Amino acid sequence: MMLIVHWLSEIGAILWALASVVIVLAKLISAITYCELKLVAMLDSAFKVKKAWKKLKDGKRKNRQ
Repeated sequence: MMLIVHWLSEIGAILWALASVVIVLAKLISAITYCELKLVAMLDSAFKVKKAWKKLKDGKRKNRQ
């Protein structure tokens, strides 16, 4: 009887550890996704700035001619 109780407590500890690992992995994936979204937003903003800069330079060229 004591052996079964001991096994059940060991199984419970293993399940608790696995649940903790799953929670940590979920938080890690969430952080990576958040960083990826921030990076995409930064790149999109940089592309818009580059496009506006090019438009401004082209406008200056037309004024010189």
